[in-house]
Amino acid sequence: MKNILLGSVAGLAMVGTAAAADLPVKAKAAEYVKICSTYGAGFYYIPGSDTCLKIGGYVTADTYFTDGDLSGRSTFGGITDRVSGSGNETYFLTRAAVTADARTQTEYGTLRSYIELRATYGNTGGIANEFSNDDLSNLTDTGGRSGNNFQLKYAYIQFAGFTFGKATSAFDFWAGDGWYGIEPGFLYSDVTPNLVSYTADFGNGFSATLSVEDANEREAQGEVANYWVPGYDENQSVPDIVGNIAYEGTWGAAKASVAYHDLREVDLLSSDSSGWAALAGVRFDIAETTTLYLEGVYADGAVGYTGLGNYVPEVDAVGNSVSAWYVGGMLQHYWTPSVFTTVVGSYGEADSFATGYNGFNGGTGTVDFTGYNVGASIGWIPVKGLTLVLQYDYLDAEYSYADYVPGDAESITYEQNRITFSAKRTF
Repeated sequence: MKNILLGSVAGLAMVGTAAAADLPVKAKAAEYVKICSTYGAGFYYIPGSDTCLKIGGYVTADTYFTDGDLSGRSTFGGITDRVSGSGNETYFLTRAAVTADARTQTEYGTLRSYIELRATYGNTGGIANEFSNDDLSNLTDTGGRSGNNFQLKYAYIQFAGFTFGKATSAFDFWAGDGWYGIEPGFLYSDVTPNLVSYTADFGNGFSATLSVEDANEREAQGEVANYWVPGYDENQSVPDIVGNIAYEGTWGAAKASVAYHDLREVDLLSSDSSGWAALAGVRFDIAETTTLYLEGVYADGAVGYTGLGNYVPEVDAVGNSVSAWYVGGMLQHYWTPSVFTTVVGSYGEADSFATGYNGFNGGTGTVDFTGYNVGASIGWIPVKGLTLVLQYDYLDAEYSYADYVPGDAESITYEQNRITFSAKRTF
């Protein structure tokens, strides 16, 4: 009997052990990505944190066809000489961009960081390559420039009204809205410098911003064709100081901006130590189908705020600050939710400024710059996230020289017709 009892106890123990081995082990709870609805569609909580993140980007593929005419006229000693060069070019550009938007609610409000990184491949053409650095002895159509480049477009932190990093300048408003393609039209202000700014929100749509910005982003590098202009020191003694007052309402928006720009870095001793710029702009949102932008900018010395920094200098050959201005805007109308048309353009001038002539007659004369760029486009959004645009634009820009020798003058003119087809996929 004793042996039977001992055997029964051992058997029960073995059965209990086997049953225990068959019991399921409690698994560690899985962490699922949760939707964050606080900041709109596309945001998710980063697992294990209270930070909401949105990852996005876009791909743009452009095809360009240009027909340009570069011409010059010179008059010396009563004899007029005319030279010209023209040609057409087809080129392609492709751009890919990745964006990341991270936001966290804090006791001081939203802590936000934003990044946009771009990679572009293909050719470039237009006024930047074929007009600004040509001269009367070499009036040829220079064609495009090929290359692959990376660009950090945005990288900034926003917290309690402050913005730190690479962001849109507090000066800018219209910023070329309505131009489509990787290589849009010119003559407007659209810069993303390194900056530190503070925005005060007064409520009811009103706000004001004070910003300290990297002056190198606005420093003019204009080299007037075949003529000497002052050079610039790349070091920065005083950053640009920018301020604005803005309004955003149901009918649209308005903005007034001013900027201070130091001129003491000009290699030539300047009689003007500082430059300035002012902007006034308004946007009308009409019946949710139409948008109208109007903007004007005037600058004295701070010509980088007019979009003409590659074409005229800040200070002329005798030390005076150069003044420039432009007016521009766009009108866009959605005929249906997926079909829209746009008219866009701007006109600008740089008043007479002195240069040192390197030609055979020597001396110092004056130069005027005038230019305008107008365009029209039709766009189609066949599905959400895809925009197809066909755009035409016309460019006319001219340097007009005078007073090198009494009675002598010359000019350089660039005209361009361009057709752009742009496809953009946003995600």
